[in-house]
Amino acid sequence: MMHLQLAWRNIWRNRKRSMITMASVMFAVVLAILMKSMITGVWGKMVDDVVCFSSGYIQIHRQGYWDDRSIDQAMREDDQLLQLLVSDPEIAAWAPRLESFSLASAGEKTTGVFIQGIEPAMEQATTRLADKLSSGTYLQPDDRAVMLAEGLAQRLKIGVHDTVVLLGQGYHGNLAAARYPVRGIVHIGAVELNQSMVWIPLNASREYFSADQLLTSVSVMLRDNDDMEAVRDRMMLSNPDNTYEIMTWKEMLPELDQMVEGDSAAHFLVIYVLYFVISFGIFGTLLMMLNERMHEFGILLAIGMKKRIMALITVAEVLMMALAGTLAGGVISYPVLLYLYRHPIRFSGELAQVYEGFGMEAILRPELDPAIFLSQTYIVLIIVALLSLYPAIKIARLKVIRALNA
Repeated sequence: MMHLQLAWRNIWRNRKRSMITMASVMFAVVLAILMKSMITGVWGKMVDDVVCFSSGYIQIHRQGYWDDRSIDQAMREDDQLLQLLVSDPEIAAWAPRLESFSLASAGEKTTGVFIQGIEPAMEQATTRLADKLSSGTYLQPDDRAVMLAEGLAQRLKIGVHDTVVLLGQGYHGNLAAARYPVRGIVHIGAVELNQSMVWIPLNASREYFSADQLLTSVSVMLRDNDDMEAVRDRMMLSNPDNTYEIMTWKEMLPELDQMVEGDSAAHFLVIYVLYFVISFGIFGTLLMMLNERMHEFGILLAIGMKKRIMALITVAEVLMMALAGTLAGGVISYPVLLYLYRHPIRFSGELAQVYEGFGMEAILRPELDPAIFLSQTYIVLIIVALLSLYPAIKIARLKVIRALNA
């Protein structure tokens, strides 16, 4: 305890030097947290946008459906399916869907669309679809109306209260054709989906596709996405006769998974370079502190203080300043990231086109995961702890005469 008290007093004997050391650690933590949060946020938003509105983190469908994704491979709702969904406490929500392709026409404009029949309340619990309305109102279960993705509405040059004509093929070759008023316009981040999505209440979609009591899939959302593989495996055990095929988004969208993994690896290299730069910055402040106190160390050795105790006190000083710096870095980082989360950076021009080429909305929004704050704080603390060994080694090899003449 006495050694810690000495270390604490030594810190404040030279406030300027100590503040410089703590500031270097603080800025290191801020930079590490900002970079990690931005990288995680970019790819997390892309995956969330694509996965929520297409496959779900886990999807249940009939065996063979995913090979051609034809409405003819639709499945019926039954007790076994319900049991799969309610048996696992890690499942946060699910959304039954009836999906297929059709043509949409308004005036002289015609384009291919992806129609998603939804239960409005369950879809809201799963994808927060109502929160993404840019105009109009959300669907009700008994509506005979549709919602359009914002990009699709712009392509068809229609808005709320206008009428869209849908024409396609229903279940087992039945003709699917109907006119629907547009109830709402939805903006979603995935650019490709924003150009093609049409939402219609499940009952109306079954009528449109002549698919009574049928579903093409059930999209499942989890309380913790890191448990995705474990939840899938447990659901497979509850499906012994393989009536249903249960797949994760990584199995359904391998191209997206490979792109995220490849780019994440590249960004990890950038972060490692940042750690390298951070290490040199902190090491420079430690060298400054060590050189300024060399005469002091010589006097302490001359009056009989043991090198072991002196090294211990010096390491304690460094770790105390590092702890203060990391705490300050975390406190400063949070409001900055919170502001950027609520007011994300929006890109334009060529950079926006690059984002859109990857199917991403051209915005930069950080991830506010507490694990990022903790992990980056731990990493910087470990870096400082390792660097603090240098002053300890230097003191252990110190010669009294040379130190006194410093």
